[in-house]
Amino acid sequence: MKNSLVLFCSLLAVTLFACTKPGLEEKDTDLYQDVPSSAVPAELDKGLWFYGTLSAISYYDRDGHRLGNDYEAGREYQFSNVNGQGRLKFWQYLGTRNASSCVAEYFTYKEGAVKFEGDLLTFYPVKGTFKTIKKDCATGNGTTVRKAERDDLKPDTFRWELKTIDGEKYLYTFSKEDVHHQNVVFVYSFGQ
Repeated sequence: MKNSLVLFCSLLAVTLFACTKPGLEEKDTDLYQDVPSSAVPAELDKGLWFYGTLSAISYYDRDGHRLGNDYEAGREYQFSNVNGQGRLKFWQYLGTRNASSCVAEYFTYKEGAVKFEGDLLTFYPVKGTFKTIKKDCATGNGTTVRKAERDDLKPDTFRWELKTIDGEKYLYTFSKEDVHHQNVVFVYSFGQ
């Protein structure tokens, strides 16, 4: 009887584990079910596209230790294809410091489907998170994390163009209204 009970519990545990695992994958797949997408062009697929900047102003504490730049920012895209459908992961970092030693850092992460139509690219985020870290700030300190909500996951459309300069590839982005690609918004460099 005892062996039968152990066998029954083992089979029940394996069955429950087997039944729950595909459910998690289906839940993630369901996020993309009704989202428009197309294949990512081969020249954008794989690798990371990065844009970053630092201010020229730096802050130091009273002991002369460097606290960091007045501001720093970075953005990154990672394109991929999943079963012929375009996917995009987006990261953004914004960091600020001031003379009062206040450090505020803002992290954004979104992922979703992507659709290419000529030089138009539309990103349809399906999930994401926002993280804020504050240290030595009068407006509060600590870390807050929040899941992206419906209003945070609106589609974003922009124009794109690849350029090669001195043998290096760059991804230029423009507002969707800039049909002649005259006013660049961000220039991303290609990284592995």
